[in-house]
Amino acid sequence: MNRIVFVVMVFAVALVTSCNQANKQNSQQNFGSGGGMGPGNFDPEAMMDRQIQQMDETLDLSNKQEKEIRQVMSDNFENMAKMREEMQNSGNGFEGMREEMQKMREEQNKKIKEVLSDEQWEKYEIYQKEMRSRRGQRESGGPGMPPQN
Repeated sequence: MNRIVFVVMVFAVALVTSCNQANKQNSQQNFGSGGGMGPGNFDPEAMMDRQIQQMDETLDLSNKQEKEIRQVMSDNFENMAKMREEMQNSGNGFEGMREEMQKMREEQNKKIKEVLSDEQWEKYEIYQKEMRSRRGQRESGGPGMPPQN
C-alpha cells in the first residue's frame, strides 16, 4: 500500500513539474523571456524603458528630459489602465475607447513637446511616423512577418 501511495505521489509531482515547465516555455515563446508584451504579461515599466532608450538614441535626451518624459509616460499609462478598467467594469465594452486613448496620446505628446527642444521635437515627430509605419507593417504581415488571419 505504501508503494502505491509513493508511486502516485511521484507521478503527481512529475505531472505538476511537467505542466509548469510547459507553461513557462509556452509563455517565453509567445512573449519572450524578458518580461515582454502580451495579454497578462504587460509591464509598463519595461515598455517605458524601451521607449525612452529609443528616444534617447534618436533625440539625445538630457537626464532631466528623460526623467520628465518618464513621468509623463507613467501618468499616461496609469490613466489608460484606469480607463480600460472602467470600460471593462461598465459592461459597455471598448466602444469609444479608441478615441479616448487617442486623446490621451495627443495630450501626452503635448507634454513631451514642452520638454523637448524644437529640433528634438522635429526628430520626435519623424520617429513617431517611423514607429507607426513599422506597427502597420507588423499588423498587416509586412516584411518578415506572416500574414494575419
